[in-house]
Amino acid sequence: MLRAGRAAVAAAAVCAQVLALSAAPSASASARAKAGVRAPQGSPTAPPPSPSTGVIGLRLSGFGTHLLAPTKPSYKPYSSDCHELLDPAFRGKCVTATSQIGTVAGVVEVEHGAFGGQERDLVWHRRGDRWWLTLVHVSNNPGLPTLLWRTDLRQGHQDLVFVMPAALRGFGSELDVIEGNGTVSLYRFLGQGFADVPEPGYLVTYVPGSTEAKPADGYFDQLLIRYLGGAWRAVSQQYVPYPAALRQHKGVFWAPGAVGAS
Repeated sequence: MLRAGRAAVAAAAVCAQVLALSAAPSASASARAKAGVRAPQGSPTAPPPSPSTGVIGLRLSGFGTHLLAPTKPSYKPYSSDCHELLDPAFRGKCVTATSQIGTVAGVVEVEHGAFGGQERDLVWHRRGDRWWLTLVHVSNNPGLPTLLWRTDLRQGHQDLVFVMPAALRGFGSELDVIEGNGTVSLYRFLGQGFADVPEPGYLVTYVPGSTEAKPADGYFDQLLIRYLGGAWRAVSQQYVPYPAALRQHKGVFWAPGAVGAS
């Protein structure tokens, strides 16, 4: 009971932190505006929708992801250098992540010499002396590239984070968290939004209300997610005005200590 009480206090503290951040000023907002990195503008013309009480405590999963199992088995010899996984006909970047449940390598590669050619987002899982392909997403004529990081979303637990791009640089359409066993533990639709990690074990997503099923022009849907009881769960939700949300925009995905693919 004591542990549960402490967990509740910790969750409440992070919730308060996220709520306070939504209204806090940011010195970098004007710099982002000058650089042209901004979401579609809007101003609240009506009260924001009420948060959905049904989402609080909901167990989230990888359902809906565009990273899917390959159509046939594929493997390569294991090498500690993930660049060995790149197809010779492609150029790209990669990063590896290791946790108690395994080691995975994420790869984002684009065809050589092909203007607007094919892009492949891949996840390889180490099994003994081989890398086995577990997840694939292929897109033709990509605009902005998919972004990829290794990060400790949970303390001491490395995951891969893929963010598929939106039409606007600095914002994303989809976020996927990949476990050390090569599976997607969390998928989130971003619309043309972004995400950040206030502290290990928590993730906050900001999704423009105009891209959701229940439009809320001028507002971002802010959802605080926590890893609890072996799964990612929704902790709190609110709709915040564009200016308040954009003051928290540090990039499409921000987490202290995250290592980008290279």
